[in-house]
Amino acid sequence: MVTCSAAAQGPPPATSQSQTPALQAELTKLAADAGLLHTDLPGFACKETALSQAIKKNKRNPQKDKITAQIQFVANVRAERSGDGRLHESLEVTEVNGKSSSGGRFDPPIMVEGGFDQSLDFFLSAMQACFHFTLSEGRIDFVSPPGAFDRAACGEMGAPHGFALFDEAGNVSHLERQVPPEYARQVHIVDFATADIVPTELGGKMYPLPAKVVAEVPKDGEVLHFEATYTGCHLFKATSTILPGVAPVAYPSGQERPPGGPVTGDAPVPSHP
Repeated sequence: MVTCSAAAQGPPPATSQSQTPALQAELTKLAADAGLLHTDLPGFACKETALSQAIKKNKRNPQKDKITAQIQFVANVRAERSGDGRLHESLEVTEVNGKSSSGGRFDPPIMVEGGFDQSLDFFLSAMQACFHFTLSEGRIDFVSPPGAFDRAACGEMGAPHGFALFDEAGNVSHLERQVPPEYARQVHIVDFATADIVPTELGGKMYPLPAKVVAEVPKDGEVLHFEATYTGCHLFKATSTILPGVAPVAYPSGQERPPGGPVTGDAPVPSHP
C-alpha cells in the first residue's frame, strides 16, 4: 500500500505529449475492465475480515488519538445480481470481537459496501469525460476539472481526485481516491478510500477484485475508519431443498427470487467506496 508520505509527494511527471496514444490505449483497457465488473461479474462469495472504528483525532499529537468505538468482525459476504442488473451485497456475520455471533444486531461505527463492481467506475467509458487523466510510469492520476460536479453525468462521482498503480502485467493493483466532504455528503459516498486489487478467477475468467479496502469519513469531530480484507472468493450458486409435503413458493413470471438476508446491522453513515 502506498504510504501517506508517498501519496503526498504526488505522481512522477508525465513525460510528454507523445504519451497521448499510450494514455488513450490505457483508458481503453481500463474502460473494458470497469465495464466487465458492471456487466459480467457473476455472483460470488468471500470471507470478509473487518475493523470498524470511531477515532477522536489529536491534531497536535497523532499518537494520542483516542478510539471511542470499535468493532472487529468476520463475515461471509455474498454478491448477487438482481433483476435490475446491479450487484447487491449481503452479509452473514459469523464473529464479532473474537466471539461467535448468534446472528443478533451489531452496531459498527461505519460500514462500507459497493467496492466490488464499482471500484473502477472512474474509468468507465461514460465517466472518462468527467476527469482529466495523466499517465506516468506505472501510474495514472485522475482529477475532476472545475464544474464537473455540476454536470448531470458526473455529479454522482462526487468530484474526486486520485490515482491508480499498475502491476508488472499492466493491471490495476492499487487505487486511491478522495472526495471533497461537501460533495461526499450529497452523493452518500466515503470521503477517502483505497483498494488493493488482485486478479481473481471466477468461473474460468479473471476479474479485478479488491483484496483490501480502507475508507474514512469525518463525522461530528471524529473520523470513522473502516478496513476490510477479502479472502477465499469463489463462485456463488444458490441451492434449495424442497422438503416432502412442502410446496415450492411460486413467483410471478419474470420475477427473480428474493435476494439473501440483509446486511446485519445498520450503518450510521450509508457509505460506498
